Amino acid sequence: MSQIGDAETVEEPSADLRVPFAQSGAFVCKYIIGEPNDRAVCCGAPVSDGKSWCAYHRRIVFEPTRPGRIR
Repeated sequence: MSQIGDAETVEEPSADLRVPFAQSGAFVCKYIIGEPNDRAVCCGAPVSDGKSWCAYHRRIVFEPTRPGRIR
């Protein structure tokens, strides 16, 4: 099963993990919460394999392909 499908069972990360985007490290979710501006806050949940977003936010960012879909 794809990572996107697996993410449907993942709960939204805790708001306690959120960090200012400018202070986010290499292994945290970079999904911007709220307005993207100079004080942007990102999710901050742990990520694996050098991904930019946690499993919960990847399912929002990426739409799985559907059979017969015209691009």
